[in-house]
Amino acid sequence: MNRRILTLVVTLSVLKSPFSNLSAKTSMDIDGAISLAAVDIADKCSAKSILAIDDFESLTQEMTLYIREQLADSIFAEDGLIQIVTRKHLDKAEKELDFQNSGVVSEQTILSAAERLGARFIVFGKLEEFNGSYVLRVRMLDVKTGAYLFRKTYNFQYSQKAEQLLGRAPRYKKASAGLLLETNKNSLDFIAPSLGFAFDYSPWRKFSMGTKGTVSYDVYEKNNELVTLETLFFFKFYIVSLSGEPVSGIYTELQAGCSTFFVNSGIMTGFNGGISTGYRFVMDNFYIEPEFRFGYPYIFGCGVYAGMRF
Repeated sequence: MNRRILTLVVTLSVLKSPFSNLSAKTSMDIDGAISLAAVDIADKCSAKSILAIDDFESLTQEMTLYIREQLADSIFAEDGLIQIVTRKHLDKAEKELDFQNSGVVSEQTILSAAERLGARFIVFGKLEEFNGSYVLRVRMLDVKTGAYLFRKTYNFQYSQKAEQLLGRAPRYKKASAGLLLETNKNSLDFIAPSLGFAFDYSPWRKFSMGTKGTVSYDVYEKNNELVTLETLFFFKFYIVSLSGEPVSGIYTELQAGCSTFFVNSGIMTGFNGGISTGYRFVMDNFYIEPEFRFGYPYIFGCGVYAGMRF
């Protein structure tokens, strides 16, 4: 019996590990990639060794500086005995070696400057972008032998921080339009199916405003014909986005407008107001948005939006 239980546990562990790795890989951001690199680098360093961290090539100076400093902090957190020198120290050594004005800095130049500083190891690399995700290429050299200790890549996904560091913070899709399928309490005795549309515009990365309209039909009412037309204006605030992308994620929304009731041959109007919450999933130019809303006079509603972003 114990042998069977042990076999089951091992089997589940083997089956679980690929999915765990996949989840970690797809959800990792820039800080996660740098932290993994720091662990690998610290494992290669001997106690009290001097490690030189050269600048990582990227599209902006802000990103280059962030990778260098974040990597240094993460390595120090892993092993506080490692002595770390960075580009400003290498620049000084290069000037003394008369390499600073020689044009492109080669690996031999880096090694010479690092050796002059007494560094045992040196780390450098490059950040590249592919199809909305990023690759951090990390190279680690033994200064004495000039041999690579490792060459490794770390993949991470889009995040708001990475975009800001790359100077692309203002770039995001500001408008969207979509259709709604909903059930709500615009019914005398039960619930009413509803169709609608929505348009919103986002002047800021976490704030949207727009308009929406819905038509509900009380299909369960046998004695009266009841159709409800809702015309609403809304203000939406995005609380948090798991993907880090602007105008997406968990939100809360304030709604206000007018309800028009077509009851048999009569027409009545009244104030409409409420609050809603939901989550906007984004896929490039498309979005899907489940939403729950509560208010007056519809009491509650539950539906899904789907549409385009532009």
